[in-house]
Amino acid sequence: MPAPPITPPSTASDTAAELYDCAIIGGGVAGLTLAVQLARAGRRVVLFEKQTYPFHRVCGEYISMENYAFLCRIGVPLDQMDLPIMTRFTVSSPTGVALHHPLDIGGVGITRYVLDQLLARLAAEHGATIQEGTKVTDVVFADEQFTLTTAGGATYRARTACGAWGKHANLDSKLNRPFLEPSRQGRQFVAVKYHLQVENFPNDLVEMHNFRDGYCGLSPVPGGLTNCSYISDVRNLRAHGNSVAEMERGVLMQNPLLRPYLEQAQRAGTVPIVISQITFRERSTVDAHVLMLGDAAGTIAPLAGNGMSMGMSASFLLHGLLLDFLEGRLSRAELEQQYTRAWRSLLRLRIRAGHLIHQFFGRPALTTLAIQALKSLPGLTTQVLKLTHGKSY
Repeated sequence: MPAPPITPPSTASDTAAELYDCAIIGGGVAGLTLAVQLARAGRRVVLFEKQTYPFHRVCGEYISMENYAFLCRIGVPLDQMDLPIMTRFTVSSPTGVALHHPLDIGGVGITRYVLDQLLARLAAEHGATIQEGTKVTDVVFADEQFTLTTAGGATYRARTACGAWGKHANLDSKLNRPFLEPSRQGRQFVAVKYHLQVENFPNDLVEMHNFRDGYCGLSPVPGGLTNCSYISDVRNLRAHGNSVAEMERGVLMQNPLLRPYLEQAQRAGTVPIVISQITFRERSTVDAHVLMLGDAAGTIAPLAGNGMSMGMSASFLLHGLLLDFLEGRLSRAELEQQYTRAWRSLLRLRIRAGHLIHQFFGRPALTTLAIQALKSLPGLTTQVLKLTHGKSY
């Protein structure tokens, strides 16, 4: 049976009459954690998610420990959920040259199927309106408020609007976001995710295996499952007839350390989830007065990890500034300027470091050289890993 809605549906007259403090477009961890924080502060919040909870997402499902205290503080009982805690890291080249290293900061594994629904329910419990199965098709700013239109024709009004819709959405084009045109000319990637039943996969280990023009991550999640997520240049998929299975056989399995997992492990009942048209161009944090967070503000290369952590960190930054604006302590211009500065200060270095790492890996010769160099320089390896994690807040 389908799960009951997080919040009861509203009528058209209800939505037109209500003026929300904040409308959040996108119900991933960035949007949901922002909704929880604003609702806990007593603000009128509406969040739109085009899917219906619970559902699976393309995601490594690894949360850095930098976010652990934050999630517990807003009501996620991580300490009661018996989650795998990862403290070791392995990375391999396409030819199987491997580096093993401690993961000093570490992280926990939790499925998005569980986490996103839990956050949505928390937000609703604090008074947020969660509009599941609702796609926003337009957002317009005029007279100091936003009007949002959904695919069903309903309209909503809000004093502020936040974009947390992920790597790409129809609204990117609606808002004429500057990153779109260069992205069409650059490399594009495809991402795939599913869960494996891997016998005796360690509960404290993250593995990252490179292959030609891509890399695959393996990490434990609850229920004895292993998250398998990978990203590949879209040309690999096209060269194999747009077949994920053929691409895995012809490209991914050329890595001798990755091959046994893909050959021998059982897939845990779900078909692979695939997203395409992924790019890593720099993006803006504000477009047409819509405040961006999560992947909508900047996409980190998966090899550098922690996209979820960055989205939650941005939500923490943004919620305080939104409260200052809503309570009259900041003008809209000051809100946008201060958020852009704070976001860049906290996250831009991590994204740029991720892009740099991304350029090395997935290329057989460069990857092998980089891993061999890092094996002889453990201190440098520690510093590279630190670039992909932040501090607790």
